[in-house]
Amino acid sequence: MAGTLLQPLLLLLLSLALGSAGQAAQGNGERILNGVECPRGTHPWQVVLFHNNTFLCAGVLINQRWVLTVAHCRKSDYLVQMGSDHLNIGTVQQIWATESFVHPQYDNRTYDHDLMLVKLSSPAKLSPNVRTIKLPTSCKFPGASCTVSGWGVTSMDVAPTFPLMLMCANANIISYKDCRKVYPVLLKKYIICAAPPVGLAYPCRGDSGNPLICEGSLQGLVSHGYYPCIPFKPVIYTRLCMYNKWIYNTMKTNS
Repeated sequence: MAGTLLQPLLLLLLSLALGSAGQAAQGNGERILNGVECPRGTHPWQVVLFHNNTFLCAGVLINQRWVLTVAHCRKSDYLVQMGSDHLNIGTVQQIWATESFVHPQYDNRTYDHDLMLVKLSSPAKLSPNVRTIKLPTSCKFPGASCTVSGWGVTSMDVAPTFPLMLMCANANIISYKDCRKVYPVLLKKYIICAAPPVGLAYPCRGDSGNPLICEGSLQGLVSHGYYPCIPFKPVIYTRLCMYNKWIYNTMKTNS
């Protein structure tokens, strides 16, 4: 009987806590769902991949001919858009790509080694709005402060809402020990687990391939663990610092 009476009270207290956390986060970039726009022009290396005129995934421009994204987004062809924080502006660069190179150890059941290179059919034209981003020279560890950006859903209503502007949220890298409490099986060295400092700031549907920038360094791409968008679950990112050799060799071999 006591447990029956206590459960509604706990749910009420949780609801109130989530409401106040959301209000506190609105002004400081700590949410993607119902979130905050990234400062304009701060992510000139972030790209959008469309397939069959539909938003597919995000990625990053690491070379004028190469985009880095996640393997579970693989399709036969892509229209890669770059140069704007706005998702549907027609004056930005759009370049077709029909070649993609999935990491040879990628497993579509476990998402292990979830990484892919996409080769553009022609070089991107660099400008203040279109830049490349460097691969990480070192790995960041638990406690590092990060930012994730993307165009994923901003609400989880009956009809999910996708934003037109690039959204940002804060996150902190957490330990594998803490991450295993949610995901018992992890490919330890090759993933990053990150969780928001406020419970309502987290990637959601449509955020695959979004970059995780930690203390000025590109460290990860959103892989999985972000749907059905449970706010207290960490998100799993492909840990890019472990893949430099494969990335450079793949670009060199297929240039």
